[in-house]
Amino acid sequence: MKSMTGYSRITESANGVTYSLELKGVNHKYFTASFALSPLFSSFEVRSLPVIREYVKRGSIFVKTDIQGDFESDLVKPDIALAKAYYKAIVSVKEELGIKSNDVNVSDIIGVRDLFKMELSPKIEERIWNGFENALKKALNFYNISREIEGEKLKKYLTDYLNDFETLVRTMHSYEEANREKYREMITEKIEKFSSVEMDRERLEQEVILMIQRSDIGEELSRLEGHISRARELMNSSDPTGGELDFIFQEFGREMNTLSNKSKIHEVLNSVVKGKTLIKKLREQVQNIE
Repeated sequence: MKSMTGYSRITESANGVTYSLELKGVNHKYFTASFALSPLFSSFEVRSLPVIREYVKRGSIFVKTDIQGDFESDLVKPDIALAKAYYKAIVSVKEELGIKSNDVNVSDIIGVRDLFKMELSPKIEERIWNGFENALKKALNFYNISREIEGEKLKKYLTDYLNDFETLVRTMHSYEEANREKYREMITEKIEKFSSVEMDRERLEQEVILMIQRSDIGEELSRLEGHISRARELMNSSDPTGGELDFIFQEFGREMNTLSNKSKIHEVLNSVVKGKTLIKKLREQVQNIE
């Protein structure tokens, strides 16, 4: 079991290039990834996604990267064609306005926007990517270790809450007969109340059967026991299970609502209230599980 919350930070050097990576993760319903990366390496974002998906199935991860190395010495390249065009335009303006001055200087065009560009050759870019991919995988390994550590803490909370919830279900099981007896009393009272009134006997029998069916809380409790068993299986799985666990805990809530409607004795109703409190805690914790 892994948490969606994680962190790692590494610095790696390879082939004259230094990679500094910082990974942060928080919970999210789906998988999302965002990057803080120089525009020079914008292609790395798309190439990184399949790599990250091998390690992260759900959650929001932020990747901050700084890449420095020997490639920077030959990184800035002038746009000569653009410089010539500006030179020609400046000379034309001076001639048109009759400005007498020396020839155009470099300082006249040095501030031209986009005159200098940063470009990587495909060969150098691929070399940097190879080093970046290896550094990213290492950072993701540490990232997952931190998520596993946090996941163990979450598992402990879930286990404790689930144990308490299971105890409540067993307690409610012990009151099944008492709940049915309460319904019998209610049925008897109603029959006595209308004993002097002429009624359709077949209709009366149908109403009695319906009330008895309503009194049976065993079906809901049995389903809850099945859900508890499945939840334990998922909590011990190494696969991403947060989504299914959240669904199961929602089912806990539906069954408890039905029990609340069916039960007529305080002991079960009190257990339902306690159970709903535990379900809220379970669902709060599961939101952080991958």
